Amino acid sequence: MNSTKSRLVALTIGVLILGTNACSESIAPDTIKTSPEEILKKVVDTYETLETYKSEGTIISDIDTGGTKVKTETEFSILLKKPNLYLISWTQKNMPMPGMAQSGTVWSDGTQPYLYTGILNTYSKVTNDEMALASATGISGGAAFTIPTLFLSVFKEQPAPLSRLKNLKVEKTEVIEGEDCYVLTGSSEISAKETLWISKTSYLIRKYYRSLESPEGGIVIPELSDEEIEEALEGMGQDVTEEGKRNLKEMMEKSRTMLVTEKLEGSSTELHANVSSPELDKSDLEFAVPEGAVLKDSLF
Repeated sequence: MNSTKSRLVALTIGVLILGTNACSESIAPDTIKTSPEEILKKVVDTYETLETYKSEGTIISDIDTGGTKVKTETEFSILLKKPNLYLISWTQKNMPMPGMAQSGTVWSDGTQPYLYTGILNTYSKVTNDEMALASATGISGGAAFTIPTLFLSVFKEQPAPLSRLKNLKVEKTEVIEGEDCYVLTGSSEISAKETLWISKTSYLIRKYYRSLESPEGGIVIPELSDEEIEEALEGMGQDVTEEGKRNLKEMMEKSRTMLVTEKLEGSSTELHANVSSPELDKSDLEFAVPEGAVLKDSLF
């Protein structure tokens, strides 16, 4: 299946089943000689050459559907090792209900990916890395997507990372945790505005902002053929049946209708701290499944 389509299917399923330390330097864009395209190329090249990656941080999301406002805070940790080892964990809190939190982990030992859902205390085998990470994207607040898509080889068949961004410009520079960063802005097919804070020395992403407002023309969820529907079901560990295909089509149609009829506003801001590329053994990326957790045959 087209990778963009499979990712959209997984993100839809993820939605349905379940303060930064910065100071502005106010440097004018015309004093920055490096073009945004050159900066992004260096970012992509840097993540491709890294053998390991480690960070921790927070993601703050403010969502306004017109009738409901929701604010969530997600704390995450990321460990990655080429070519296809990863351990990404998160705990997400809903601000109006501070006592309520949901945790999760997506991980792979290089042979089999898994997704753990803390609120249900269950974990599932997932068919492949792309489906595992895409399925974890929504419930992790985006932690399972932004950096892994740049780092892991599983995404090599997809369009170049960050190539979705258009109308790019360097707005200014800004300091994040004492590190000088370029501030790049642009729009994409999924957002009216996206902003990246990129270290001027390491070319690693330190902060990422995404407006939840749709770009001009709206977000388009592609129509899926029967063959693509079947591949999506197989990727989620589901039996391919007429009922399963019908349910997935209905789910996609509901999501398409929601995006058209509801005016979604708000933003998501992702901050990466303690970024490094340490020596990692395979054992460092193992996940200890909590006691009593039940292994399920599929994500459902």
